[in-house]
Amino acid sequence: MSDLILEQVRDTLMAAGIVRTQAEFCEQWLGKSECYLRTLKFNGLEPSAEALATLGSRLGYYANELGKRSDATSRHWAGVLTELRRGTQSALELKVRERWQRVCVR
Repeated sequence: MSDLILEQVRDTLMAAGIVRTQAEFCEQWLGKSECYLRTLKFNGLEPSAEALATLGSRLGYYANELGKRSDATSRHWAGVLTELRRGTQSALELKVRERWQRVCVR
């Protein structure tokens, strides 16, 4: 599930011209190696909480920066990035909740 939000964010940022490649997305927006998404997919893994948190933080930062501008295009993209951040934060919350619930069951 969390991997889908990463792909959605990557695709949106690429469509907007904010990110040019998947490698750039992994390195700049997730703080991971250029092959991070390929590795997750190949091994059937979910993204780390750290990657989700980093992505959410960066989306929030740029949404705020764009929101300070007065032009319609910037405001539009500020809204898009804010929505993507909400999805990222929801995925992070779910991942962290699953982790602490597993620990509490032991």
